[in-house]
Amino acid sequence: MKIQVLPQTLINQIAAGEVVVNMASVLKELVENSIDAGATRLDIELGNDLRDLVIADDGEGMSRDDAELALQRHATSKIRTPGDLFDLRTRGFRGEALPSIASVSRLEIQTRPPAELSGTRIVVEGGRIETIEPVGCPPGTRISVRDLFYNTPARRKFLKGTVGGMNDIMRTLTRQALAAHDIGFRVSRDGEPKLLLKSGEPRDERFLAFAGNVGRQDLLDLHFERETSGGSVSVTGYLVHPRHSRGNRSSQFLFLNGRPFVAKSVSAAIEQACRGFIMTQRFPVFCVFIEVPAGEVDVNVHPTKDEVRFRDERAVAGTCYHAARNALEGSGYVPELGIGAEQSEGIAPGLPNPQTAFVPPARAATQESFLTSPDLLVRRAFEKKRARDLQSADWAELAGKRLDAQPASPAFAPAVTSAGEDLRPRLDHTTGESRVPSRGEPVSAGPGEKPDPGFWDKPYDPEPLGQIAWTYIVVRFGDDLLLVDQHAAHERIRYLELAARQTRTASQPLLVPQSIEVSAGRAHLMERLLPVLRDLGFDAEPFGGRTWQITAVPADIANADAASLVADLLDDLEDDRKAASVDDLRQRILVRAACHSSIRAGHDLSLAEMAELLRLMRAHRLSFTCPHGRPTVMRLAKGELDRKFGRLH
Repeated sequence: MKIQVLPQTLINQIAAGEVVVNMASVLKELVENSIDAGATRLDIELGNDLRDLVIADDGEGMSRDDAELALQRHATSKIRTPGDLFDLRTRGFRGEALPSIASVSRLEIQTRPPAELSGTRIVVEGGRIETIEPVGCPPGTRISVRDLFYNTPARRKFLKGTVGGMNDIMRTLTRQALAAHDIGFRVSRDGEPKLLLKSGEPRDERFLAFAGNVGRQDLLDLHFERETSGGSVSVTGYLVHPRHSRGNRSSQFLFLNGRPFVAKSVSAAIEQACRGFIMTQRFPVFCVFIEVPAGEVDVNVHPTKDEVRFRDERAVAGTCYHAARNALEGSGYVPELGIGAEQSEGIAPGLPNPQTAFVPPARAATQESFLTSPDLLVRRAFEKKRARDLQSADWAELAGKRLDAQPASPAFAPAVTSAGEDLRPRLDHTTGESRVPSRGEPVSAGPGEKPDPGFWDKPYDPEPLGQIAWTYIVVRFGDDLLLVDQHAAHERIRYLELAARQTRTASQPLLVPQSIEVSAGRAHLMERLLPVLRDLGFDAEPFGGRTWQITAVPADIANADAASLVADLLDDLEDDRKAASVDDLRQRILVRAACHSSIRAGHDLSLAEMAELLRLMRAHRLSFTCPHGRPTVMRLAKGELDRKFGRLH
């Protein structure tokens, strides 16, 4: 016979391929079982490069018979009839997790119901029960998982490293801890505490523990309910103030009937509601709890139980949209642009205050009122941002003065020869080595980039004509018309200067240290980031609780917003694709530092300042992309203009 019935152990290992992907998925299944068992606190210990796990709860425990049955596939206390699948209130219901975990690890269970005097100990190895015996133990259940995938080495090879694995674990714990905000969590790794959450926490306090550098005043309460053809859909939770938007979606949490889940349509609806309040390429932070009638959703879609299927997905997404939009429009969110802002924001004396300089007189009377138009909100937020950038860049040295008679602005920090060439040691992006470029060589080419070495070698200077939207510089360069992205171009220059450093730069102490609050789920990322930051000239130290203080920054980026820079780096590290080697991390810090210490989009420049930037671009033989890969220069040649206007065919 060619067709055979597979042995039970192999069946369990096949099932484990769907349920048990890594230690984070093991932890998710066991935490959900503890929550379903009525636990009020969980103690979790990780070890052995994230291949060992011990989880103990104070839940209802199991009798000997129930504990033995729990190791069989599709044995569960959660459902009894097919109809129960459409009225689920528990986290688990498939009866697959425990036997699947036991089939690919060395597992031990100690469990005791509170009413019994002794408990039960079961030892399982590779899916085979080795020992069942009575044991003295506290009420509840303690499960030990050792040597995950010890008997499936092919699976073990595909596990992430400890950094990526820990990221997955903390994301899993974050979602579970938010779903069960009244349960206490204590998590440690190799004996070192990583997370501590007390029992009985209010929902908003639990969310703040994971939201990062925000306070209760930064939470916009969500509450919206609507009737649909299938019943009432209710949305509650919190949307974090738009000024605390993030560089990725890692701080967006969705819960359906108390269960964590993922739905792109729902997340997209909330993001759509935030359009006009949050700048592009930034993402809102939210924690949204959705309640729908059990018959309107199918949670039995995927073994991980992360995906669900709604009967009317559009109605659910629309309810979330209106909940977020109402919270934003009812919050009175407007950047603080009142009379006297020059003093409160510390604008340098003698410089025009952009917060009033760019507001038409017709709107002056409404400076202190609350506006709800998204277009006006974005414009005013943009103007306030410009004010901060003007202050940090310190353009006072250049205002109203001839460039050739004054030192260059610190933001440009040129270091070129009198012939207009930069011959300092440079980082070779191909070999990673430092070298001195030859005269005329385009040293600023990015990886794989081969710009025309003769592009800048023309007998005339690029002539700035003006700005478009305070972001793009219009330049006449011989017969060519150039459009320069001022931020991208300056960012490339700053990156080249930072990358060329051969030793640790001098640190400049901050007169007022900058504080950053690191969320509970990202504390381990800060520990990984800290040594590299210190090597580059940053000084940061714990300041109690989850707060860190940045007390010094590299002298050559002293004007950068260090707290925002570190927050963006933590966002990068949360993305698994960016959690790589120390060298890669150092490179990302340089890219972020260059971005934060360069002139910004929306920055009003004088013609002299534009000319200085163009001179540096030419001196550096600047390539045509920034460190992020965006274009720095767009060229429109005379021939192209002739074709556009019909002079050439």
